[in-house]
Amino acid sequence: MAVIDSLIQWDHPDLVKKTYKSGDRSDKLPGEEYGWDFSSPGEGDADTRLSSQEMSQIQAEFQDTFKLPSDQLLKKYQQLSGILKQRYPKASDSEIAHRIRNLIRAEIGSEFHGTWAAGVIAANSEDKAGILGVAPHTQILPIRVFGLRGAINMASLSEAIGYAASRNVDVINMSLGGLLPDEGLTEQIFDVLDAHRHLVIVASAGNENLDGVGFPAGIPGVVSVGATNMTGNRTFYSSYGGGLDLVAPGGEIQNSLSGGILTTGGTWLDGFWQGMSVPDYTWGLALDPLGKYVQVQGTSFSAPIVSGVVALMKGEDPKRRLSRDEIVSILNQTATYDGLNLSKADANRYRLQKEVGFGTVVDAPVSRPSGIFPKAKPVSAQEYFFGRGLVNADAAVQAVKQR
Repeated sequence: MAVIDSLIQWDHPDLVKKTYKSGDRSDKLPGEEYGWDFSSPGEGDADTRLSSQEMSQIQAEFQDTFKLPSDQLLKKYQQLSGILKQRYPKASDSEIAHRIRNLIRAEIGSEFHGTWAAGVIAANSEDKAGILGVAPHTQILPIRVFGLRGAINMASLSEAIGYAASRNVDVINMSLGGLLPDEGLTEQIFDVLDAHRHLVIVASAGNENLDGVGFPAGIPGVVSVGATNMTGNRTFYSSYGGGLDLVAPGGEIQNSLSGGILTTGGTWLDGFWQGMSVPDYTWGLALDPLGKYVQVQGTSFSAPIVSGVVALMKGEDPKRRLSRDEIVSILNQTATYDGLNLSKADANRYRLQKEVGFGTVVDAPVSRPSGIFPKAKPVSAQEYFFGRGLVNADAAVQAVKQR
């Protein structure tokens, strides 16, 4: 299973034994051992983890949020303070300082987005003191394409997909995307899918709350995954409509962290806490004071749930008798609308869209056609918001066994 994402801290106690180690091969890259970092200049880097240089870039900001009193924090981060005061004019200085702390911690914590995705799929600690991913016996091939602050280019992403395919992975998870397609990336995905008939690529539908999934999820042949919350509703952020294949839990934490997806974090590294005491409280998305575990939300985490289910299905098909099309067909056929609910807002949104036509933009923040693959006739409200339904791991695995 390849995870193409940001920082993947594969030495996390729950991931270190689940990381694929490169053997001897003729096309092995210089120093390649545990995946590859395509975000680095030139030909890349052999380590997808946070480097000492990168730690030095973000350590001070992270520690400021714990060390500095409110008045010093406001002074040091004047620009951010000014933005927040405009947004929250009635907030006190202490409230603004609290928001600054949370924003900086969230930004730095989310640098480990790839670690979050990998944990959802394959977390499995040796001492059983941690958490279990959807497919805890799956091996992860870590592939980094994002630098710090979300820096990425499409050429690196295309290279990463080709690299993953060359390493004969069964599944590629991409918890990433944008609204508009990239021609080179699309061609690369088509080429890889054509050349590897058993390879399944899974991508997040997007967090834009738009009719029509983003890309690469919208590329034909890629399994696109939207997100539901704990009550079975579509999450407030999940994109829907054209191109959506199915949904899985993605978390919703605006009211409570307990509604999030529990996974592996990255701020437990010693460098973050060097020279300071670890707090005696939890903070931000962290479940524990170190941030070894976090609770998150996004289609970025519903996608790896489906990737994990595909891994479980592949585990019941060791001889690879089933093609990608057969695996995806089973995923879709075993998905269910049981337990899913339409919110009143979504029901009304569907009524309006059905009335004006499913090829018409309704209240979209960007100018583009409604849905990537407009239907000739209206789909049901359930399919509009949930695709083929909620992924059903047990039914999908049993269906593979019966084949």
